[in-house]
Amino acid sequence: MDYKPYNGRSYLHFSEILDWCRAAAQAHPDWVEYGVIGTSLQGLDIPILTIGRRNGGRDERPALWLDGGTHASEWTGVMAALHTVSKWLAQIVAGDAQAIARFEQGTAYVVPCISPDGLHALMNGVPFLRSCLRPAPAKTHRVGLDPRDLRGTGRVGWMRWKHPTGSWVSDPEQPMFMRARTLDDDPADAWCFCDEGVFIHWDGTEWVDAPREFALDLNRNFPVSWAPFQMFGMDGGAFPLSAPESRAVVDAVHARPNIAVALTNHTYTGAILTQPYRDPSPLSKPDIELMERLAEMAVEGTGYRTIRVNPDFVYDPKQAIVGVWADSLSCTFGIPAYTLELWNPYGFAGVSLEKPAEFFSKPDPVIVRALVDKFASLPDAVMPWAPYEHPQLGSVELGGIDYYRTVRNPPLSELPQECERGFQVADRLLRATPKLHVSIETESIGDGMWRITAVVQNLGYLSTSSLVHADEIQRVPPPRLDLSVGEGVEIIEGEPTQLLGQLDGWGARQVGAGRHSLYPGLGSGAQRVQVRWLVRGQGMATVRWASARAGSGRTELALKP
Repeated sequence: MDYKPYNGRSYLHFSEILDWCRAAAQAHPDWVEYGVIGTSLQGLDIPILTIGRRNGGRDERPALWLDGGTHASEWTGVMAALHTVSKWLAQIVAGDAQAIARFEQGTAYVVPCISPDGLHALMNGVPFLRSCLRPAPAKTHRVGLDPRDLRGTGRVGWMRWKHPTGSWVSDPEQPMFMRARTLDDDPADAWCFCDEGVFIHWDGTEWVDAPREFALDLNRNFPVSWAPFQMFGMDGGAFPLSAPESRAVVDAVHARPNIAVALTNHTYTGAILTQPYRDPSPLSKPDIELMERLAEMAVEGTGYRTIRVNPDFVYDPKQAIVGVWADSLSCTFGIPAYTLELWNPYGFAGVSLEKPAEFFSKPDPVIVRALVDKFASLPDAVMPWAPYEHPQLGSVELGGIDYYRTVRNPPLSELPQECERGFQVADRLLRATPKLHVSIETESIGDGMWRITAVVQNLGYLSTSSLVHADEIQRVPPPRLDLSVGEGVEIIEGEPTQLLGQLDGWGARQVGAGRHSLYPGLGSGAQRVQVRWLVRGQGMATVRWASARAGSGRTELALKP
């Protein structure tokens, strides 16, 4: 496959995604490396693209982690990741000086699709699944309606039949809208309303939904605060990292200690989700405020908003959201990590929603009607109700909205814009990484003596540890300077290895009490430090510096009169 920039004008199947990733690496070998971090439950590769100048040291430079496809139906996050890589490569090819410098001094690791099994299955007409093809637990006996594509349309739609026990009533003005039945409705107008499908292990009488065939939610299978989890028929796995997909990405991050900030793409809401995830949070207030401020800058101009998960993005205020990937990145690795909920179907339909997560359990019928009205007006988004002779129920009607290209993901006409929003957020987070800068001066002070002075400063938004929490859990060693001398030179004063404290980024000056232009301040954390050595003799000396998340480098010094 020849490489072509991904423009967001189609939803790619998984095989096409693999081909595209390999082609990008082949077309730009100086900037892109293709790799595999693991395999899925069904044996599919989980690819990773490493973006950065191939001149050594890519894994020692400050890095962004970007992924998509944790949830199999959220195709936009995958496509936005591909578009982001395309944009970066286009900038480099066009000679954009800032982009070139960014990828000479930094790195991006991009895992476009964490759940390849699920993406592949859904794009080939399998009924809705959350993440992957892990079967339901063995104790689950699947009795009831099993969603299926009965007409061979390539999608599972809706099914309805009239019955006085039905809970729904058809809206006469909008055929695709089924409103909740009220006490004033005539039982003759009542419908049973569900997914298109057939009943398995059916007794011929009872109408209930069967448990999901594939119930694992990978975004509840990660280590932080993991606990047995059940919601909407889905679970978080038998234990943390029980799924090969979740284990693969955790191992991949652990193997890359230079990752300083992370973004995981999802749908849908049109928002960036940030800490805290629970109360109390393991993260300090300064870390939470720093992350929120960065999130606000990352989504500026996109139309997206910033939402704290707790208390504003919880499905049930009494039930904590556990085992989440972005939360594990922040609390286990000390990496500021965000969930980007691409695509805002509510805004597209001209309505707003204050608490989007609550909408799943307490849907507002006015908003549902607005969504149905909008999507029903789109070409190819609706299958009108049509009679169908069901093998078990007899006469029913089948129809529905193309859920995957309306609600869960945008219609194709809107996909390029959503991908561009994803690029803007990822690109800004890459710019926020810490950046260790060292300037060195030598001064002859007579009698063959030299004073070597190194000024070390962090020029990035984030601190050299990214979060204070990373330092507290000893995840990131402090920056260090090493002075080595050649023959004819000896160190008289100063330890050859100097361990520095973590250095604040400029973002630390913008958060906390009183941090605004009416009450300015410099904060209590160091942003610049100075190191000195006294040496004697003539010859060569080398100063090396290293910070896991802020970069490394070296300078050769010639000590001659």
